[in-house]
Amino acid sequence: MNTETNDIEFTDNYITAWSTTDDATREKLVTTLYVSDADFYAEEPGDGPVERHGRAEIAENIRQVNLRLVQGKGLVTEKTGFSRNHDIVKVVWKMSTPDGVIMMTGMNMLKCGADGMIVRDYIFIG
Repeated sequence: MNTETNDIEFTDNYITAWSTTDDATREKLVTTLYVSDADFYAEEPGDGPVERHGRAEIAENIRQVNLRLVQGKGLVTEKTGFSRNHDIVKVVWKMSTPDGVIMMTGMNMLKCGADGMIVRDYIFIG
């Protein structure tokens, strides 16, 4: 597989980890995407800063977001683009209602280690 194919699969798996309602699939993806001591940072408009440290905390955060927005509100997450600059991967996405009304947009900047796994994940909303 070439780098572009790897990046497509990597970013698809990343979005699926946040959007799947299947707990086992989510756990498997989080384990394959994040190093065990990864860090996650968010600062959503209107909310205080969020930091999660370690794969277990990140997995729990993803589960809570999924429960609130995907399962709770029926929002669908879709990757709208991605790009790579060396060890940084930018993933652009939107969350929409099932009938296509966009409720939220954002992007994540993922710092990857030499093994290609996420070391740091920064989310930007809006």
